[in-house]
Amino acid sequence: MFRSIRNVLVLGCVLLVSSCVSNPPYSVPVMPVPVTLDPVFTDHMVLQRGMPVHVWGKANPGEPLKVLFAGQMVRTLADTSGNWSAMLSPMKASAESRKLVVQGHNEVSIEDVLVGEVWLCSGQSNMEWGLLGVSSGRKDCDAANLPLIRLYSVEKREATKPQTVFNGVKGWLGCSPQNLEKVGTDRNSFSATAFYFGRDLQARLGVPVGLIQSAWGGTRIEPWTPQEKSGPDGGRLYNAMIAPITPMTLRGAIWYQGESNLGDKGAYEQKMKDMIGAWRTVFQRPDMPFYFVEIAPYRYGQAEALGELRAAQARVAATVPHTGMIHTLDNPNDLGNIHPDNKVQIGSRLARLALAGTYGIKSGKSVVGPVFTMAKRVENGIQLRFKDTAGALITTDGKAPEGFEAQVSGSWVKATATLQGDKILVRMPGQTVAAIRFCWNETDQTNLRNTEGLPPSPFSVAVP
Repeated sequence: MFRSIRNVLVLGCVLLVSSCVSNPPYSVPVMPVPVTLDPVFTDHMVLQRGMPVHVWGKANPGEPLKVLFAGQMVRTLADTSGNWSAMLSPMKASAESRKLVVQGHNEVSIEDVLVGEVWLCSGQSNMEWGLLGVSSGRKDCDAANLPLIRLYSVEKREATKPQTVFNGVKGWLGCSPQNLEKVGTDRNSFSATAFYFGRDLQARLGVPVGLIQSAWGGTRIEPWTPQEKSGPDGGRLYNAMIAPITPMTLRGAIWYQGESNLGDKGAYEQKMKDMIGAWRTVFQRPDMPFYFVEIAPYRYGQAEALGELRAAQARVAATVPHTGMIHTLDNPNDLGNIHPDNKVQIGSRLARLALAGTYGIKSGKSVVGPVFTMAKRVENGIQLRFKDTAGALITTDGKAPEGFEAQVSGSWVKATATLQGDKILVRMPGQTVAAIRFCWNETDQTNLRNTEGLPPSPFSVAVP
């Protein structure tokens, strides 16, 4: 009897302890997740003017938050995963240094925030190429105390799936000689092309300009394109270096790439259209400006492949709205250098194109330079017509235009060209010309310009 009672008492104690352990009469405190901003939001950044501005980050699931900036207060709730976002109403440009604050159970803020124009600067080595890597770079860097330009350089990374965050090399920094030297990824200095683009843009617009460098030398276009558009081997750079910024509000993109896709020739056109379309979709900007650089002459050893790729680039500029391509036939000093040194010219021409195409501000009569429009047989030869000539075509040395070839009996031969105002006359007496091409071979250069000193773009056309 005693043993039975003792066993019952022991069992009861065990059940009581078990019950207390499995169902404690108290709650274990859970440490709250700190409210944070996405890493792209740092001190010294620029927010896009004139458009709703997306701000986002992390917090506790369901946590109520307030975002405060420039007199605005926007309330929002974190979702069940702890992600939150808010939209600030469109703002005018402002050079006033202000604080952006997010309040939840804790407060987080960033300082010295401006409002202006924000551009993404992407591509391969000619976009990544640092300011101190060009001959004009040291002088221009030393003079670059430009506090209304802000710089952000994305770390070079790859990923198999789209990422939600990335870190800048140094976060946002004001443009100064010291910061230009340390914020880039190539030679540790910021992109020369992006810097010269931003410098001209800021000087002309008179508002703050934010530049985001996201570039990697030697890369093809496929890794920069979302995988659903580029195939199973694509998307790795997009996933790590573009996708995390796609919630951000920005004005547009400049692009300098194509050398690594030289063998694609005409197929590059569709690849470029796919990338532009995909970027516009993920940024939710179907009309997002996208301006790019024509690949300059270089001794690749592939004869006509460069002409075909540049023609593909030109077709993109001609057929995709809100895009444009600058011409570079006059850029290289050394055909053995795949990185043209004159990045001042490249950046300035991109700015000229953006000012005209996006802001409605023309620097002259011509935007990019002469663009071939049609060929017509006339009594004494073949007449070539152009647009964007600024009134007339000229040559830099006063001699006949160089770089023209005619297809005769299946072979390409040098053709004699004559200036006719804003037109060119090609004459091949006694021969039947099937087609005309201009600066089609990879090392071809020309003395042909318009009256504002801008060169044409290469072309090849069958003559009807």
